[in-house]
Amino acid sequence: KKAKRKQLKAEAAAAAEAASSGKKDKKEKKDKKRKTKEPASSDEEGRSSTSSESDRAPAAKKAKKDKKDKKAKAEPAEEPANDDGELTASGEEEEPADPNALANFRISEKLKDKLKSKGINALFPIQATTFALVLDGNDLVGRARTGQGKTLAFVLPILESLVNGPHKATRRTDYGRPPSVLVLLPTRELANQVHADFEFYGGTFGLSTCCAYGGSPYRPQENALRQGVDIVVGTPGRVKDLIEKQKLNLRCLKFRVLDEADEMLNMGFKDDVELILGKVEDVTKVQTLLFSATLPEWVKKLSMSFLKADRKTVDLVGNEKMKASASVKHLALPCNKAARSQIIPDIIKCYSHGGRTIIFTETKESASELSSLIPGSRALHGDIAQAQREVVIAGFRSGKFLVLVATNVAARGLDINDVQLIIQVCQQLQLINFADN
Repeated sequence: KKAKRKQLKAEAAAAAEAASSGKKDKKEKKDKKRKTKEPASSDEEGRSSTSSESDRAPAAKKAKKDKKDKKAKAEPAEEPANDDGELTASGEEEEPADPNALANFRISEKLKDKLKSKGINALFPIQATTFALVLDGNDLVGRARTGQGKTLAFVLPILESLVNGPHKATRRTDYGRPPSVLVLLPTRELANQVHADFEFYGGTFGLSTCCAYGGSPYRPQENALRQGVDIVVGTPGRVKDLIEKQKLNLRCLKFRVLDEADEMLNMGFKDDVELILGKVEDVTKVQTLLFSATLPEWVKKLSMSFLKADRKTVDLVGNEKMKASASVKHLALPCNKAARSQIIPDIIKCYSHGGRTIIFTETKESASELSSLIPGSRALHGDIAQAQREVVIAGFRSGKFLVLVATNVAARGLDINDVQLIIQVCQQLQLINFADN
């Protein structure tokens, strides 16, 4: 029995030893396999970790940048301090949008292009204030200083109304059509100027214009009216003659305009203006616009008699004592008649700065006399033939001569660039008033 037990123990020990050695071999084999796999897996792990880090880096940078942008928007940037420790503005400030820019008004693209070709990108205050009122069909009294753009204040909305506005449906293009617009002005020079504006801007839409004024032949004006025109621009005297001769018919009139109304009163056109306005049969179908630099009693009565009761008034002058431009310096110099020929040339040399000069006198005779005493000057007054007057104004505009001596025939509305000096000769007060621009 003892021997058998020993044999069993020996066999069990041998079996246990064999089992342990087998496990050891398996463990060594596993270790070897694991060691051979570790470098490759470590390389893969390195590559995967590197790629994941590289993928995460741009996203992290972008998130960081977005965070900074949000913070910059939420918090205003600090302004750098100057040497005194005061904060100063950094960066350029954006200019505020111009409320009078052309884009803010109901102006067609064709007309905008025409305005921009003249360098006009925004309307003047009188134009901006009255544009919608006129286009919406209101009668209007407009008051602004001379030279503030009153002409385009009625030209632009009238053209838009005829072509794209309320009167588009009734616009006529047939031969012999009566005019839709009548514009009255005090002087031939001003009439020519307004006529040129209507031709330039109205030509875009195929509108025709006739200019009627005294001192010029009747036949061309009558022929134009016979063929048919859309707009008539003229002085009261000639317009009255054409009406009385039954060459001008106002039965289809849609607009009547009085420009420089106060000057028409001063020039003695009161009766002619009232007669012309009274020729319109149905005033409810006509829109009346009255523009003036001042509002004397006659102009007020005119507006009450011929404009509708619900008329609008735009006054950009108000009760200001200074009716002329605030940017012009005004000076007065005592001077008797004998000294004018010596003093006026000296004033021109000192204050004209090489630009144009206009001298206003009270009478035609004094205008002719002064122009003969001042070298290189020309006279302009009512006794000069119309053709010659147009030549004089064209020469003054083009710079052929730089001094113009005129009566009040050139006092209103002439559009002449680079006029640096205005001289007014007052005979009764023996004064020379001059304005340096």
